[in-house]
Amino acid sequence: MDRMEAFANPLLSWFYHNKRAFSWRKTKDPFAILIAEILLRKTDAAKVQAVYDKLLLKYHTPHKLARASLSELQADLKPLGMYKIKSRELRHLAGKLLSDFGGRVPASREDLLKLPGVGPYIANAVLCYSYGQDLVALDTNGVRVLLRVFGVKSSKARPRTDKKLWDLAQELIPPGKGREFNLALLDFATKVCRLRHPACSTCSLRIICLWPDKTL
Repeated sequence: MDRMEAFANPLLSWFYHNKRAFSWRKTKDPFAILIAEILLRKTDAAKVQAVYDKLLLKYHTPHKLARASLSELQADLKPLGMYKIKSRELRHLAGKLLSDFGGRVPASREDLLKLPGVGPYIANAVLCYSYGQDLVALDTNGVRVLLRVFGVKSSKARPRTDKKLWDLAQELIPPGKGREFNLALLDFATKVCRLRHPACSTCSLRIICLWPDKTL
């Protein structure tokens, strides 16, 4: 069994029985997913879920969002924290979609990276979850899993920007399973391979994990 199978197979098997349910995981609409990813940045998913459905019902198109009252949008997002920044960013994003892309979310990484607030993670997430591309979306939590399981180190001050780790994660994706892999890594990092008090004794990846601090 190669490294991809030894990591991905048990990870996906765990995910199918332990996945979290969020509204943005039930759609492939690129606008809805893009909005979710903007809101999720540096914000707990449960907090986003609390405002997401109402927000998407209210601003379900870039046109609606671009015309939103800033004060009203801030009130809608206040429970999330960083609501002033995210409100301005969302309106700017909607305006850019209208002015440069005809109100549609682009399907190319190059164009997605031109949008305000969109970096490599969000661009890949949209391409994966909306357009079905097997691209890794690697955040800080996913990086933690890779560093522990494979015993690798990063020389970057922010390991989530380390191309070496992104390349490793990309290699681990089984063909046609990009969406499931990314979501599995997110949920596994949240529920099992936690920053503090990881559940090493019941971990599906324990047999291949090289982290020296795992519970015996």
